[in-house]
Formats: sequence, structure tokens, C-alpha cells
Amino acid sequence: MEPARKQAPSAHRPEEAPPTEAGVDQALRLVARREHTLLSLSELSHELTISLDLFNLADLILFNLMGHFGTARSALWLSSEASANEPVLVRCHGINRQVARALGASCASRIMTYLAQGLAPLPASGLEQVVGSSTARLIQRADISLFAAIAARGEVLGLLALGPRVSGEPFGTVEEQALQASLGMIGVTIQNMTFYNRLLENNRQLRLANQNLKSLDQLKSEFLSNVNHELRTPLTNIIAYVDCLLDQRRGADTSSDFLKVVMEEAVKLQALLENLLSFSALKQKKLALNMTTGNVVPFLAAYHQERLPGVTEGFRELVLTCGADLPDARFDERRMLEIVDALINNAVKFTPVGSRVELRVRTASEDGRTWVAVDVEDDGPGIPAERLPALFDSFHQVDGSSTRTVGGMGIGLAFAKQLAEWMGGQLKAESQIGKGSTFTLLLPTA
Repeated sequence: MEPARKQAPSAHRPEEAPPTEAGVDQALRLVARREHTLLSLSELSHELTISLDLFNLADLILFNLMGHFGTARSALWLSSEASANEPVLVRCHGINRQVARALGASCASRIMTYLAQGLAPLPASGLEQVVGSSTARLIQRADISLFAAIAARGEVLGLLALGPRVSGEPFGTVEEQALQASLGMIGVTIQNMTFYNRLLENNRQLRLANQNLKSLDQLKSEFLSNVNHELRTPLTNIIAYVDCLLDQRRGADTSSDFLKVVMEEAVKLQALLENLLSFSALKQKKLALNMTTGNVVPFLAAYHQERLPGVTEGFRELVLTCGADLPDARFDERRMLEIVDALINNAVKFTPVGSRVELRVRTASEDGRTWVAVDVEDDGPGIPAERLPALFDSFHQVDGSSTRTVGGMGIGLAFAKQLAEWMGGQLKAESQIGKGSTFTLLLPTA
């Protein structure tokens, strides 16, 4: 009879606790958040395209991030070559603009430098040692919860601020990872847009320079052709009469008559040579107009699209606003755009980065007449009232330089005013210190 086998002791296996309902809900919420993040990143990647307008792109970026993270506050600052030490406020939503500008001036650069060490988003509450207590209170007043750097190809381009989430939930690991992924795409898009817009602006300036060279060459040829005969005639006469004076074979003494003619011809030659010193005046007298009747909006819209890359690349916003039911105007297309270009360049030159320049077309009533008004309005420092009357004088600038004029096509404000008047229109300016300036081109209606 076989002995009974002893049963081997079984290993102790503790029973796994079943997942709680709260744990299941938390896991489902995490999965849902990750799925929402992927969908949001996909949507952002489709919306991000190289734009000609930096400010519209900034709106798209901030609205997308605010919607994804459920916050009602955001701001975006970007570094500017024109303002190396102070990032420029491009857009803010839900945050007072003056407060956002103050933050850009007081701490954005320091926060960007601090974030550049790791590029991970940082809670605003932990930055007091970086920005100082007074700036920290300003950040708290703006109700900012999070700062994050925008970078591309190893270069920090700007700074993003987000307010608290409307739900009251904190920014967790999933949200921070999603934000970093979003900012990576945003940084590449902004950098590519900057390169692209700079290329377009360089091409525009080269094209204008080529046109100006062609115009100058044509004008020079016309000028030399026109004055050649006038210069040769008195010189021929002078040479002939002087030759007569030197001819000793003549019997009668006619030297007094000859010298009188020589003097008259010399005076004529002197006058012609003096006219050479008034080349620009001669050019203006020979200016021809090609007047047409029609709607100015298509020409200004095309001009706006052409100027947009260069203006926004310099961190200034350029917008076009067109009124409804505009009447047809009488104008020379080329000369009208020369005037507008001079005014836009003037606005860009005398406003700081972050400014807004509006090109506006409207109907105006003035002097008992109806006009098509083309306004160029900026929110820059403005022009002192006592200097407005001399604004359109030749070789005059508000900054005191008496040897330069502003103009992208080689014309200044004085010439722009003359162009406007030659077309039967007017050019006016008004300004308030601290509130900006408005230049208005009035074109006669058909």
C-alpha cells in the first residue's frame, strides 16, 4: 500500500483589489484628456500656416490655446530686432493691454532668459525671485497662472502667458506636455513666417529700387535731350562772336557789338546752368498724370497685401478698413499709391514697435463737396500742434533733420501734397500728442 503523498504547499497569492469606481472615472478622464489634447494638436497643426499678418496669426494661436485649456486670459510677447531688450506685446485677451505692456517692459525678457534654461512652462507664482516682488504683484493683478517660452531651432522667440482655467483645475502634467508640443509647432511657424515675410519685403524693395532706377534713367535721358540744344545754342554763338573778335582782318571795329552779344549769350547760359541746380523742380514741372475714374479699394487692397509682410515683420500691425457704398473717385493709380506709400512709411518710421497703423477708406464731406478719403492713422507719439503747419514744407521733418524726407518711393510729404493737389485732391494731417496721427488724402469723386 503506497504511502499517501503529501501535497506541496501552494504559493500564497493575495487577491488583487478590484478597481474602485473613483479610479475608473479618473482613468477615463485621463484618457479623455489625452484624446482631447491629440485632437487639439491636430487642429492647431492644420490651422498654423505661414501668414502675412503676424497679428492675425497671434489671434489664432491664443484663441486655440484658450479654447483647449479652458482659460479666459492670455498674452503673447515676441522678441524684436528693433527692440532687442524689450519683447513686444503682440496680442492679449482678457488682460488689460496697458498692464500687459508693462509686464513686457518689466519682466518678459527676464522670464524668457530664465525659461530658456529648460523651456518647460512655469507657474507664475514661483517667479518672484526672478522678477522681483513689485512685478510679481503686477503678474498677480493680471491674474496670470502660467508662463511658457516659444522657441524654434534653439532660439527663444517669445513668451506666452495663460490665465487660470475656468474650471478651477490646475495645469497638470498632461496640460504642460500638450502646451510644450503646441509651442514647438507655434515657434517653427512664427520663425518661418518671419523669414518668408522678410523675403517678400526685400523683394518688394528691390522691385521698387529697380523701378526708381528705370524712372531716373528715363528722366535723365529726357532731361539731357531737352537741355542739350538749349546749352549748345548760346555756346555756339559765344564761340562765333569771340572768334570774330579775334579775327584781326575785319576792317570795322565792331567789338562793342560783339561783346554785347557775348554777354547776352553768357547770361542765357548762366540761367540754364542755374536750372541744373533745380533738377527736382524741373522734374515736377514735367510730371504727367494718367487720370482714371473708378473704385480705389482694389488698388489699395493689393497695396495692403504687398506692404503687410514688411510692416508686420517690424512688429507693427497694418490693417485695411473699407467703408460701404463708396463712390467712384478721380485719381492717378500710380500717384495715389505713391502718396499712400509715403504716408505708410512715415507712420512706420515714427511709431514704436507694437504700434497699430490703419489704412482706412471712407466717404467724406468737406468744403461743401463729397470726397473719397484715404486715411493713414497710427497710435504713435503724435506731432506737436505748433509743427503741423510746417509738416508739408520741403526738406522739413518733425525730428529736426532738414536734409531728409520720408517716403518709400523717393518722395516726401511735401511732394505727396503736391501730387494730391495735381490730382485735384488734398492732403491733410491732424495729431494729438500721445494719441497718434492721421493723414488724410482726399480724392475728388466722379
